[in-house]
Amino acid sequence: MKGIVKRVRELLLSPKPSATDRFKFYDTGFHGDIYLLKIVDLLMSRCGVFVETGTNVGSTLAYVAKRFPHSQCFSCEPDQAAYNYARKNTENCANVNLFNEMSETFLERILKEKNVVDAEVLFWIDAHGYGFQWPLREEVKLITSQRDSAFVLIDDFRVPGLDCFGYDKYGDQECSFDYIKEALSNTHEYCMYYPTYTDRTSKHHPLRGWCLLDFGHATEIAFSESLKERVRRTLN
Repeated sequence: MKGIVKRVRELLLSPKPSATDRFKFYDTGFHGDIYLLKIVDLLMSRCGVFVETGTNVGSTLAYVAKRFPHSQCFSCEPDQAAYNYARKNTENCANVNLFNEMSETFLERILKEKNVVDAEVLFWIDAHGYGFQWPLREEVKLITSQRDSAFVLIDDFRVPGLDCFGYDKYGDQECSFDYIKEALSNTHEYCMYYPTYTDRTSKHHPLRGWCLLDFGHATEIAFSESLKERVRRTLN
């Protein structure tokens, strides 16, 4: 509880970008990265539930909810103003479940809900940035310790060997494998996937790094031939 109170205080006191930048809504989620969008399509074809931390104004949440109307979508956003925008931007999506709360509280509850426990789930972890203590390690620990299997995409991740991908860093926090490795439950074997492409495909964002954490599945992800050339698999 003390950690959550501290994070609320940090969020309230941290510097904010202009309202125009901060509340910009895009019709396409996941930074508009075409290759990442194709990967999400592939994963969501196997998943009945999408869980996001860090809704912001709901660009990614609205995109997934509209593209996969038969999948339940859960997300949380602690910033009241951003949450209000997200509510408005997803108000016509009957499959959206949006909460104005911290991701640790959100995940602890959502991971126990029957329709989440019994489903294949794609997680999109995006509750990190500048000006506050991240919940990233706690998120990874909760998911990997309470789930038998999952696909976990982490946004703004450092891509080893490819400096063209932007990633988040604040103080001693770096969004990278070294930062999260101690949070991974030792009850699973993990596969991690990183992008290998260097071409920018988004109309509105520069390249942003990501990683895909896969555990608890008997078979590897069946990427298309074109995606195989753009994704690198590692074992950790």
